[in-house]
Amino acid sequence: MTILDEVKLLKGIPKEDTIQDDLLNLIIEDSKERILAFVNLHSSVQKTELPESVNYIIRDVSVKRYNKLNSEGATADSEEGRSFSWEPNYLSEYEEILANLVMNKRPKGIARFI
Repeated sequence: MTILDEVKLLKGIPKEDTIQDDLLNLIIEDSKERILAFVNLHSSVQKTELPESVNYIIRDVSVKRYNKLNSEGATADSEEGRSFSWEPNYLSEYEEILANLVMNKRPKGIARFI
């Protein structure tokens, strides 16, 4: 299943409905570029592609961006009695994961001296 198919599934858009595919593909590509820019900001070696292990982050960020369409720049929105508030940064909940991925950090071990 492609990221486009996963985003459509999460948003309840039928797979055969292609009306928004260009928009969704743009959002997905933009999300990849944002994540890649963050990764390269924290890496000494510039990467041009993201590993498949972060596809869930690409998908999640894409859904967040789709949900915020027409409310760009706002931190909160209200519509028909429903209230929405957004994080100031699409990547904030994934920053530590991405930084660890870039720096290849491993959990710290225990050293014992005898």
